[in-house]
Amino acid sequence: MPNPSLRFCLQRISFLWFGFLLFAFIKPVQAQSSNDTLRIETSAICGMCKTRLESELGFLRGLKSAALNLDSKLLTVVYNSKKLSPAAIRSKISSLGYRADSVAANPKAFEALPACCQAEGMHHP
Repeated sequence: MPNPSLRFCLQRISFLWFGFLLFAFIKPVQAQSSNDTLRIETSAICGMCKTRLESELGFLRGLKSAALNLDSKLLTVVYNSKKLSPAAIRSKISSLGYRADSVAANPKAFEALPACCQAEGMHHP
Protein backbone atom coordinates (compact mmCIF):
# COMPACT_ATOMS: atom_id res chain seq x y z
CA MET A 1 0.00 0.00 0.00
CA PRO A 2 1.45 3.38 -0.96
CA ASN A 3 2.46 5.96 1.53
CA PRO A 4 -0.57 8.17 2.60
CA SER A 5 1.25 11.36 1.69
CA LEU A 6 2.10 9.93 -1.75
CA ARG A 7 -1.56 8.96 -2.26
CA PHE A 8 -2.61 12.51 -1.33
CA CYS A 9 -0.07 13.95 -3.77
CA LEU A 10 -1.31 11.69 -6.58
CA GLN A 11 -4.91 12.69 -5.84
CA ARG A 12 -3.98 16.38 -6.09
CA ILE A 13 -2.19 15.83 -9.41
CA SER A 14 -5.19 13.90 -10.76
CA PHE A 15 -7.53 16.66 -9.64
CA LEU A 16 -5.38 19.34 -11.29
CA TRP A 17 -5.27 17.38 -14.57
CA PHE A 18 -9.03 16.94 -14.50
CA GLY A 19 -9.46 20.69 -13.91
CA PHE A 20 -7.08 21.51 -16.74
CA LEU A 21 -8.91 19.22 -19.18
CA LEU A 22 -12.28 20.61 -18.14
CA PHE A 23 -11.06 24.17 -18.67
CA ALA A 24 -9.61 23.27 -22.08
CA PHE A 25 -13.01 22.04 -23.30
CA ILE A 26 -15.05 24.87 -21.79
CA LYS A 27 -12.86 27.72 -23.07
CA PRO A 28 -13.78 27.30 -26.79
CA VAL A 29 -17.47 27.39 -25.91
CA GLN A 30 -16.98 30.71 -24.12
CA ALA A 31 -15.22 32.16 -27.16
CA GLN A 32 -18.22 31.35 -29.35
CA SER A 33 -20.55 33.31 -27.12
CA SER A 34 -19.10 36.63 -28.38
CA ASN A 35 -20.91 36.22 -31.73
CA ASP A 36 -23.69 38.73 -32.38
CA THR A 37 -26.20 39.11 -35.18
CA LEU A 38 -26.92 42.45 -36.82
CA ARG A 39 -29.58 43.30 -39.39
CA ILE A 40 -28.83 46.28 -41.59
CA GLU A 41 -31.19 47.91 -44.07
CA THR A 42 -29.28 48.53 -47.30
CA SER A 43 -29.85 50.22 -50.63
CA ALA A 44 -28.87 47.07 -52.55
CA ILE A 45 -31.27 46.26 -55.40
CA CYS A 46 -29.97 43.43 -57.56
CA GLY A 47 -28.04 40.18 -57.62
CA MET A 48 -24.78 41.97 -58.34
CA CYS A 49 -25.30 44.09 -55.21
CA LYS A 50 -25.92 40.92 -53.21
CA THR A 51 -22.78 39.23 -54.52
CA ARG A 52 -20.64 42.33 -53.97
CA LEU A 53 -21.83 42.94 -50.40
CA GLU A 54 -21.63 39.33 -49.25
CA SER A 55 -18.18 38.73 -50.75
CA GLU A 56 -16.56 42.05 -49.76
CA LEU A 57 -17.85 41.90 -46.21
CA GLY A 58 -16.31 38.45 -45.96
CA PHE A 59 -12.89 40.12 -45.83
CA LEU A 60 -13.66 41.88 -42.55
CA ARG A 61 -11.76 40.34 -39.65
CA GLY A 62 -14.29 38.95 -37.20
CA LEU A 63 -17.16 38.59 -39.68
CA LYS A 64 -18.66 35.10 -39.61
CA SER A 65 -21.32 35.44 -42.33
CA ALA A 66 -23.28 37.97 -44.36
CA ALA A 67 -26.54 37.23 -46.19
CA LEU A 68 -28.60 39.78 -48.09
CA ASN A 69 -32.33 39.33 -48.67
CA LEU A 70 -33.06 41.37 -51.79
CA ASP A 71 -36.83 41.43 -51.19
CA SER A 72 -36.52 43.12 -47.81
CA LYS A 73 -33.11 44.73 -48.52
CA LEU A 74 -31.98 43.46 -45.11
CA LEU A 75 -28.42 42.28 -44.70
CA THR A 76 -28.02 39.80 -41.84
CA VAL A 77 -24.50 39.76 -40.46
CA VAL A 78 -23.08 37.39 -37.85
CA TYR A 79 -19.85 38.72 -36.37
CA ASN A 80 -17.49 38.43 -33.42
CA SER A 81 -18.25 41.46 -31.27
CA LYS A 82 -14.77 41.31 -29.72
CA LYS A 83 -13.15 41.87 -33.12
CA LEU A 84 -15.69 43.93 -35.07
CA SER A 85 -18.23 46.65 -34.30
CA PRO A 86 -21.58 47.47 -35.93
CA ALA A 87 -20.18 50.90 -36.87
CA ALA A 88 -17.26 49.29 -38.71
CA ILE A 89 -19.64 47.01 -40.62
CA ARG A 90 -21.86 49.93 -41.64
CA SER A 91 -18.80 51.94 -42.65
CA LYS A 92 -17.59 49.11 -44.88
CA ILE A 93 -21.02 48.86 -46.55
CA SER A 94 -20.95 52.63 -47.17
CA SER A 95 -17.45 52.39 -48.65
CA LEU A 96 -18.81 49.85 -51.14
CA GLY A 97 -21.39 52.38 -52.40
CA TYR A 98 -24.46 51.29 -50.46
CA ARG A 99 -26.50 52.89 -47.69
CA ALA A 100 -26.33 51.02 -44.37
CA ASP A 101 -29.27 52.00 -42.13
CA SER A 102 -28.73 55.75 -41.59
CA VAL A 103 -25.13 55.73 -42.89
CA ALA A 104 -25.13 57.21 -46.39
CA ALA A 105 -23.37 55.52 -49.28
CA ASN A 106 -19.96 56.89 -50.19
CA PRO A 107 -20.70 59.04 -53.31
CA LYS A 108 -17.53 58.05 -55.20
CA ALA A 109 -18.09 54.36 -54.48
CA PHE A 110 -21.73 54.69 -55.56
CA GLU A 111 -20.69 56.24 -58.89
CA ALA A 112 -18.30 53.33 -59.46
CA LEU A 113 -21.10 50.75 -59.12
CA PRO A 114 -22.53 49.14 -62.27
CA ALA A 115 -25.54 50.94 -63.76
CA CYS A 116 -28.01 48.31 -62.53
CA CYS A 117 -26.85 48.91 -58.95
CA GLN A 118 -27.43 52.67 -59.38
CA ALA A 119 -30.91 52.28 -60.90
CA GLU A 120 -32.77 53.88 -58.01
CA GLY A 121 -30.27 56.67 -57.36
CA MET A 122 -27.90 57.58 -54.55
CA HIS A 123 -30.60 58.07 -51.92
CA HIS A 124 -33.02 55.30 -52.80
CA PRO A 125 -34.72 53.67 -49.84
